[in-house]
Amino acid sequence: MHPGLTKRAMILSAYALLWTCVASAQTPASLSIPSVDAPSLDPKADVSAWKNAATVTLPWDVQHQAKATEQTTARIGTDGKFIYVRFDVTQREALLAQQHTNNVGDGTDDEVWIDLWPDGNSGFYYQFAATSNGTHFQYSSENSAYEPTWESYGTAYAGGFTVTMKIPLAIMRGVGHGGWKAQFVRVVRSTGERQVWSYDRAQIGADDVRYAGVLTGMKAVAAARPQPRVGLYTLGQVGSRASGLSTSRVGADVSIPITSTASFVATLHPDFSNVEVDQQTISPTAFQRFFNEVRPFFTQLNNNFNNFDCDVCPGINELYTPGIPTPRDGYALEGKQGPMSFGAFDALGVGRTDAAQSIGYQTPDNHWRFSAQRVAADRASVHDDIDTTGFSFNDGKHVDAYFNYGSDSGSNVLLGNQAQRYDGGGFVATNTFGFGVSARKIGLYYNPVDGLVQHPDIAGYGTYAAKIWLFDDKSKMNSAGISGFIDRYHNMSGALDQTDSAITLDALTKSRIDVQVFLGSSYLLQNFACSAATCVFTPISQNGVSLTWHSGTVNNPGNFPNHAGSSTPTNISYNTGRFGPGRLDSWFRSTTMRAGTRGTISLELDSTRQALDSGGANIQWLERLGYTYATGPDSSLAVGVRRIVGTAPEVFAAAPSTCTTVGNPVVNAQGVVVFQPCTGAWNLSFAYHHRTPHDELFFAYGDASQLSTVPGYIVKLIHYFGAEKGT
Repeated sequence: MHPGLTKRAMILSAYALLWTCVASAQTPASLSIPSVDAPSLDPKADVSAWKNAATVTLPWDVQHQAKATEQTTARIGTDGKFIYVRFDVTQREALLAQQHTNNVGDGTDDEVWIDLWPDGNSGFYYQFAATSNGTHFQYSSENSAYEPTWESYGTAYAGGFTVTMKIPLAIMRGVGHGGWKAQFVRVVRSTGERQVWSYDRAQIGADDVRYAGVLTGMKAVAAARPQPRVGLYTLGQVGSRASGLSTSRVGADVSIPITSTASFVATLHPDFSNVEVDQQTISPTAFQRFFNEVRPFFTQLNNNFNNFDCDVCPGINELYTPGIPTPRDGYALEGKQGPMSFGAFDALGVGRTDAAQSIGYQTPDNHWRFSAQRVAADRASVHDDIDTTGFSFNDGKHVDAYFNYGSDSGSNVLLGNQAQRYDGGGFVATNTFGFGVSARKIGLYYNPVDGLVQHPDIAGYGTYAAKIWLFDDKSKMNSAGISGFIDRYHNMSGALDQTDSAITLDALTKSRIDVQVFLGSSYLLQNFACSAATCVFTPISQNGVSLTWHSGTVNNPGNFPNHAGSSTPTNISYNTGRFGPGRLDSWFRSTTMRAGTRGTISLELDSTRQALDSGGANIQWLERLGYTYATGPDSSLAVGVRRIVGTAPEVFAAAPSTCTTVGNPVVNAQGVVVFQPCTGAWNLSFAYHHRTPHDELFFAYGDASQLSTVPGYIVKLIHYFGAEKGT
């Protein structure tokens, strides 16, 4: 398998790359947005209250590349301070409206949204979405933690629903420049239908700026001057006297606009308690895992880094911020100016400094992109400096290509000619089939301190192909697909180092039953602590089947077979195969059930058993139970308990572990996990979160992100002065 990625993840990546290609656009739709007095936001109000708004319909279903089967009408207007939007939807299918807390559980219910690009093709992207009961979500390329206050309301009735929105211009950047682009979108979760306003008959994705419509009349809107933001937090933590956990802290996150699309960012004495994030897993892998970043200072910057295309790619991140300890202070500059984007930060910790800079350029037609970045880490005895550049091309029709080059230097680099990355590839695609190929060479010492390169010292190629079928309304099938990939890599000595071959079959019914079958083989060379005569070329294969009830529906072919989520899925997966010095059987079982109209209960039971050829076995269990309750549109509580017990499967060891050592995995210079510690840890966590426009309140016990519970109670209050969270 590819470093750190399951076979399923590699196939999903291949599909995502396949459907990046889209056909060329016809002339986009155009709409003059009128100036209006604030209309009624009551979704039950008669539509005549919106008579002065501009009106459009959503005629095209990009999911099935056909005319929309149900009517959707959108209305829009502005008073110079807010944008007002109303959707009136007809729907014959039963409504899915299970979420009740804003920004929790997106992708599971029927919903509508508006995409906005205030600066056109080269500006920030904003999306404002709402379900039929008014629960809403928002996203922006400005900040991955974009959570400003805006209003949405919804009501359902026989045959459809109505949603209204009130979006402040002040929460978007670049609104005074004119050249706005927009898209209206509606999704029917049970059928996968995805309607849009402006379209090309061959397009696949709904949110591509190249196919978005043009909003005229927005030049007259007065520019909303970005406000500075200061998030001041106070925290109190109470623990046992023996643990020494009782403490209090004060700190701040600061964002000061320099231009309408660029800001100075700082964090002072930060506290990054990841009280609601549980990313623990026992999915077998021979490589170090990637985890998602959740800390506000880094989430605001992440969109500016690692912007390098990579097809059929092993895990390569020259900047991996979860590996950087919480800094004492941090300072950054980030933003966009026309077609240019940039970011830079210094994170100052105890005995270390971590810094990075990036710059990017994208042509106005979005065909060519150039990216460059530098990442440096300094400790008492270690200095590391890595520079990476990349070019990519996408003709907007059928062809995509890229090339990346990187060079690492510093105290850990013992051979300068083995510290480079050469990586290039491309693919061609139609609407239902694609083929891609890539080649790369990654040196033994291309292994940055602040990055995560899961497998250095490889040279070779990867290739994949994918085919998708979508069925009409008369069929009991929703979709089906087949895909496959092959890669071959050698190390610097010329020995075959890693091979992967896989085929995935997927079938999804209209009744939301999803079956996936994974077939193939993977091998990895033991190229450390051994001689040429004793190195082992060992299998790390896992083949099996996955069955899901209440699966989501296909979002679009770009995400197939990673279907749009359901809020109440039940999944059981079984995989087996030769894995290191034995046979590994893996079971993954999970279910989520409704508990009333606002609550859900989730249960997960996973196990791995590696029967060793030499006798004995390495066995590991993960048990997880959670309950969440939506106390209101801006508040929720969650309770979780998790236990991980036993020993993870070994890749090269020939004897079972005695389970006497508990700690973190040990990863060698080649990115391979050479020691798996025993686990026997319980984690109990409780968290309550309440949002107001300028305040956040957290009350928590424990930390869901940690392997075991830290016995401490946390109360944390954040007050935002000036602009709101994430803006």
